[in-house]
Amino acid sequence: MLGEYRIEGRGAAEIAASVERAVGSGELEPGQLLPPMRELASALGVNPNTVAAAYRTLRERGVIETAGRRGSRVRPKPATTGRDQLPDVPAGVRDLSSGNPDPALLPALASALAAVAAECDRDPVLYGADPVEPELERMARAELAADGVPDGPLTVTSGSLDAAERVLLAHLKPGDPVAVEDPGWGRTLDLIPALGLRTVPVAVDDEGPRADALRRALESGARAL
Repeated sequence: MLGEYRIEGRGAAEIAASVERAVGSGELEPGQLLPPMRELASALGVNPNTVAAAYRTLRERGVIETAGRRGSRVRPKPATTGRDQLPDVPAGVRDLSSGNPDPALLPALASALAAVAAECDRDPVLYGADPVEPELERMARAELAADGVPDGPLTVTSGSLDAAERVLLAHLKPGDPVAVEDPGWGRTLDLIPALGLRTVPVAVDDEGPRADALRRALESGARAL
């Protein structure tokens, strides 16, 4: 047993899966303390190393965090927990964690999407075609060149979070530290531990990451920013 939740199986993978399911279902809440490894091992009748391996897997998957002698607990925003299970934002506080823009500032897309749909009806995009629309590539390359971004292959992603995930998976390995703005976008803070990476907070001001904080993060071994 883990609180009111039953551990199914005695292997490290089964223990980790049981805890992750409990977190995902809300039976284990964000911030909830987990039993010490030896205590849980005794209750389950398994070797403490088995529980240690399960907890390590859960840390790598961004489900729990360990703070030395203070023990292990479910992360405040575990990767497997929906945001509807988190506490409400206090009255008078503006919630920026979603990263959403003001809908009033978004352009109307109906006519543009209709034009794209009509063009695809006339000339369907098939396998083997250019992966990036040539006109989109031309416009994007011009803007990137104006910003001083070197020439090179262009990839289209499903938003900035998808782009960040692809880059991190391509260049980093589990356990690598990543420098992240603090405070920063909640989805980034969810993504990094879910990939098995470690966050290194970098203080910000009105201009972005502070140079002194970024320097310390890089000197501490951060592999990405």
